[in-house]
Amino acid sequence: MKKILLFVIASFFTSVVSAGPHFLSGNLSNIASSSSTISIKLHNGVPDNCQGVAYGWMTIKKEDTPMVSMILSMWVSGKHKATVYTRMEGTTCYIYSVDPTFNQ
Repeated sequence: MKKILLFVIASFFTSVVSAGPHFLSGNLSNIASSSSTISIKLHNGVPDNCQGVAYGWMTIKKEDTPMVSMILSMWVSGKHKATVYTRMEGTTCYIYSVDPTFNQ
């Protein structure tokens, strides 16, 4: 019980925008799709490990259907705050996890 209470209290003191070498928190600013991927942009750029990626696009592979569905539902509902976790492969920045922030 103490751990839960501590977590809840700590949650109120977290920063709205945070970044690290492989993650970034921000607002979805654009989405685009192709036959095999969906790509997103955050209003504040890309994580450090994806610096230099073309036009700030980060990609979710089509086979990651739960993430694709989540991003599309967030976009349609207007709930754009999220943290994305990424890895760079060649010249493409891939998102391997999305953590939405629904208390907007």
